Amino acid sequence: MKTFRDAIRNSDFVVTAQLPLHPGTNVEDIRHVVAVLQPFVDALQIPDNTSTEPHMSALAAASFVLRAGLDPVVHMNCRDRNRIALQSDLMGAAALGVTSVIVSRGEKLPAAHKQRIKGVFDIGAQRLLATAQAIGANPRLIAAPGFFLGSNVTVIDPPDDWSADGVDSKAGAGSKFVQSQPCLDVGVLRKYMATLVARKKLERISVIVQVPLLESPDAVRDMQKVRRPLLIPQKLVARLERADDFVLEAELICVEVLKALTAVPGVSGANILYDGDPAAVARVLDSAIGNNERPERDSTPGNRDITQ
Repeated sequence: MKTFRDAIRNSDFVVTAQLPLHPGTNVEDIRHVVAVLQPFVDALQIPDNTSTEPHMSALAAASFVLRAGLDPVVHMNCRDRNRIALQSDLMGAAALGVTSVIVSRGEKLPAAHKQRIKGVFDIGAQRLLATAQAIGANPRLIAAPGFFLGSNVTVIDPPDDWSADGVDSKAGAGSKFVQSQPCLDVGVLRKYMATLVARKKLERISVIVQVPLLESPDAVRDMQKVRRPLLIPQKLVARLERADDFVLEAELICVEVLKALTAVPGVSGANILYDGDPAAVARVLDSAIGNNERPERDSTPGNRDITQ
């Protein structure tokens, strides 16, 4: 089975989609998503209680995705578990055959939950990344080369004096890739990526851009409230507000953004965020990229392999 690590190494543009998990999600739902999306994606990303609603554990979901023949990229955050639980989950991920993990601090709990739920934050994202590296280096737990580790990055409109040292520090801490917040602002992204390229920050790390497939005006507002808010230009907000069919217009925007991303220097791929019918994701990816139009990267001697 091709892995996400393989795709980063060999494909010019990697495509993943985030598996929507809810309190009612069951194994048949996951099998359906895999069956629909498998021809179009290199892996499925498995969230870790992102919406603060409890759902099937990410490791259980990852095991079903693996059985269905698709590679899972498992998310782990520091908000909901202490270090012992996180270490156990990393060991469990290794035992299941998970090879790619994204570690993060975890999004801030919504105000409505503060009286009932407390964030743990026993360790930070950097410590969790180091822990994952240590577990991934143990050949008794996981085959070499261990975990393919990722972390989060926030795309900004960079000022002239921006050093981009944060991306360097993530690479130095062991991240092989970073993933942006939801982004539909290609103009800002181009400036951000141009700065990373100019500062030579991408020699050790790949960049994956999250592209949301919006489902309603409420989804736009909700994404703009989180710690790393949705990047969306006002002209797209106005376009969605004018649309007779919001869902159709959102699909068209998603297609346009994906096509644009394939031409942005330094961008290695995209992760589609969605919360509805996987058939909509398949339509978008078929229109934007197709399932046979991602050429293999030239691996002849002399070309840099940033995954090593």
